[in-house]
Formats: sequence, C-alpha cells, structure tokens
Amino acid sequence: MGAAERLEELLSLDRVRQMTGMGTTLIYGEIKAGRFPRSIRIGRHALWIQPEVQGGVRQQIEQNRPLQVDG
Repeated sequence: MGAAERLEELLSLDRVRQMTGMGTTLIYGEIKAGRFPRSIRIGRHALWIQPEVQGGVRQQIEQNRPLQVDG
C-alpha cells in the first residue's frame, strides 16, 4: 500500500509539543531552519503528519548523540 493510499495520523500542535518536548517557538524556529517537518493546513488548523514528526525526532536524536562504537 503506497503512502497516498493510507491516511496517516494528523497531530495538533499540542500533540507535537507533547511528543517532542519542544515549545511552540522552538518548533516553528526549527521548521524555519529546515530541521523539522512543516505542518499542513486543513481549514484553520495547522496539523503535522505523525511519521514525519517521528522522523524529525529521530533526526534530532542522531544529531545530538555521539556515535557509539561497539568495542
């Protein structure tokens, strides 16, 4: 099943803040800097696609953790 064939869960700003631990200003700053996924507009609502947010969180973890080498 392709991405267009399945409906991804959409997240509100409050839910994105809960998932990431980031505040509103930081979220929008990271979007502007190209380091966090942009929201989509549905009516008056700004919503985020859950897998994109999860990928953004994974990217932040990878950037902020030193590479672990098995010894």
